[in-house]
Amino acid sequence: MRLPHLAVPALLAAAIPAAQAATVTTGWEANAGNQDQCIATAADAIGRTGFRVTIAQDRQAVFGWRGEENISIRCIGDRGLAVIFIYTHAGRDNNQLMAILRDEYRRGGGKR
Repeated sequence: MRLPHLAVPALLAAAIPAAQAATVTTGWEANAGNQDQCIATAADAIGRTGFRVTIAQDRQAVFGWRGEENISIRCIGDRGLAVIFIYTHAGRDNNQLMAILRDEYRRGGGKR
């Protein structure tokens, strides 16, 4: 028996479980220091919010993981900017986590 050409993709789609989309929240903070200071502040702020911290080898970004949540802070030292990205499962409200992370970054991470 020959299946119509649209039946095969439909059967494959039905067999593959639906992937959950991520919720992405973005923000930014001014960075008065240089690139190294931004990276250090970002790493400290991410760590203080309970995430496991990894600094990119090129020292342009800091990443944080906690379960299925991810944070990335991209430092653009010559522009005085730190760009924040938070990724979680769909439907999750990241605004509270963003507020906590931004507060920690503004305080200099743990450097109070």
